[in-house]
Amino acid sequence: MNACVDLGGRRIIEKKKTEELHKILSSTVMIRRLKSEVLQDLPDKIRTYLPFEISNLSEYQEAEANFIEWLRQERGEESVEKASRANMLVKIEVLKQLAVKGKLSQALEWVENFIETDGKLVVFAVHREVVDTLYSKFKDVAVKVDGSVSGEDRDKAVQEFQNNDKIRLFVGNIKAAGVGLTLTAASSVAFLELPWTPGELDQAEDRVHRIGQRESVNIYYLLANGTIEEKIASMLDRKRRIVGAVIDGKETEQESLLTELINAYKESK
Repeated sequence: MNACVDLGGRRIIEKKKTEELHKILSSTVMIRRLKSEVLQDLPDKIRTYLPFEISNLSEYQEAEANFIEWLRQERGEESVEKASRANMLVKIEVLKQLAVKGKLSQALEWVENFIETDGKLVVFAVHREVVDTLYSKFKDVAVKVDGSVSGEDRDKAVQEFQNNDKIRLFVGNIKAAGVGLTLTAASSVAFLELPWTPGELDQAEDRVHRIGQRESVNIYYLLANGTIEEKIASMLDRKRRIVGAVIDGKETEQESLLTELINAYKESK
């Protein structure tokens, strides 16, 4: 389905197509119930954008401006041959990794300060290296769930986080830990990396924002300022708007959720 087009830099939603798809779904296979309707006592979500200036800015800018030459110097000719077949996808992934690399030290410091003063925290990331780095630094007070953790150990990690006051940090891979878990011992969630779909983002937030949560849920986006991460945030907002039009029959009220946070921060500077 071609749900959107770009015209003169302005985004236009093809309402007819999304309205037709919504009618088909709602009249055949879909019954839609919003969490706000069925769980009216659930506390609010409060979202905060935390920008980090990356420590490897020159490396990032070089990779962004002259990607193939940078790749040849950093990773060899074989990587260049692979990149030539899927240049943009490889470039995006490399830029994502460089952005995380550049902000990681500051992010670790932020997490350390948080768990020392503000209680328990759930942190989500995408790459195993990032999950492992977080867990290694805080392993005395942390548990983790990623693709390498068995079902039994996954349940044990959740129970430790929920019931052991000494365990202050839950580190999760968004895909492996973003669904099916209850982590209401915390009322704060931080994203060190963003997923590719708004559904994954919402599901990960809802590990904390679910039945049993009595406090407002604080959600922090720890993004690298001026990098590919801000572009991914904008992409997630565009997807969220289309999904809202299809599922609910109208454009979501949170159509610029992440973008507005980023813009509001920049306007305040």
